[in-house]
Amino acid sequence: MFLDEGGFSLLPLVRRTWAPAGETPILRRVGRHRQKVSAISAVTVSPRRRRLGLYYRFLPDRSAKAPDVIEFLRHLLRHIRGRVIVLWDPSNSHKALIVNAFLRKVSARLEVEWLPAYAPELNPDEHAADPPPRNPSPWSRVGRPRSNGPFF
Repeated sequence: MFLDEGGFSLLPLVRRTWAPAGETPILRRVGRHRQKVSAISAVTVSPRRRRLGLYYRFLPDRSAKAPDVIEFLRHLLRHIRGRVIVLWDPSNSHKALIVNAFLRKVSARLEVEWLPAYAPELNPDEHAADPPPRNPSPWSRVGRPRSNGPFF
């Protein structure tokens, strides 16, 4: 299982646009300043059935912290049978003391392998929240991450 956290800003994307000469276009938006949604997600690979799964949890208006990671792992262990291997990056929320204590407690079912800190191309879950391509190729498969990583 590949696990990662990410965030979404609810500010609109600013793109190049046309406006009359000398008039700067004004982009108006509705809502509070700097709204965001954090997400924790996991891509699972079933070794026997050759099936992929996607589990996720959204955290509105806050960042994912160590207790959120523990709660998400508990949820996954309730829904996934057998031994689970988690591959994740060494972010602060993954290395926290309370997460390490939880991992020791569930070590009979859960094993952790660390990915390199600056190698997002090794984690397919990094692409779970990617926006769709602006001009998708007619040859691209739906749901396939835009990466030349070793897993795809």
